[in-house]
Amino acid sequence: MQDNQKNYKMGLTGCGNFLKYSMFFFNAIILIAGCGLLGFGVYIRTNSDRVSHFTSVLGNYMYTSFSMALISCGGIVILLSFLGCCGAIKEVRCMLGTFFVLLMMMLLGLFIGGILVYAYKDQIGDHVLNGLYTSLNSSYGATEQNSVTEAWDFMQKMFSCCGVYGDVNSTTSWAYYRNTVWYHNQTDGYREYVPQSCCSDMLGENRTRCVGATSTYASIIPAKLPPVYPNMENGVLFTEGCYTAFITFLSGNIKILGGLAVGVALMMVMAMGFAVCLCRRIKDDYFFD
Repeated sequence: MQDNQKNYKMGLTGCGNFLKYSMFFFNAIILIAGCGLLGFGVYIRTNSDRVSHFTSVLGNYMYTSFSMALISCGGIVILLSFLGCCGAIKEVRCMLGTFFVLLMMMLLGLFIGGILVYAYKDQIGDHVLNGLYTSLNSSYGATEQNSVTEAWDFMQKMFSCCGVYGDVNSTTSWAYYRNTVWYHNQTDGYREYVPQSCCSDMLGENRTRCVGATSTYASIIPAKLPPVYPNMENGVLFTEGCYTAFITFLSGNIKILGGLAVGVALMMVMAMGFAVCLCRRIKDDYFFD
């Protein structure tokens, strides 16, 4: 056999084997996560319980878009991790190359999507606010709109909020209920100014104080409208709008959300690096002079 003739060697060795199995287990974990993401997307897309009631609050288009985005992302993650697992364990460079290209496209898409969300955040916020105003104004408390009522009650208890937007002095937070069908449909003999889900304590006298149901509390909110002075405050009433409370929640956890985003991006870059290194190893270890 001539010296310059190439000899064929079966399988990866040493560092190549380490890269191979590291990439396989890494993608196996991602595959499980992708299945969970896909399952959750299908669950909220088809479930008719409390989760899907938010369709009525946020609007069917936004809710459907969110669930379909989860399903699509889950499917893409499953496909990518499958290519990564099979490409690594079978030592197929074509699969690894496809895995690298698709992962790079996904990373670029997420980056562009993040920029677009930031650039159009005001328009997105206005769309969400309009949906909240519409559902609370015309659907909350209506007999045929139980899903809207349940969704709002759940949201107000969860975020300790009342109404849509603003603080205690806003006419669109707790005071917005004066504009709703729910308020105007109440009987003249007994009128609540806010629903019970706006109360931190719904038992006994505290509940009565919170909703302002009797003349005893006619001098404090919610019986009184803004502006709110110290002698008008109500200690058991949630006074922050739900949209404002949600934005505050996101702002308070921005470091965690940012850390997760950076962590996901680093994992994607790491997976791309594994794919490139493994492709080179397959070439180097299979053929030698």
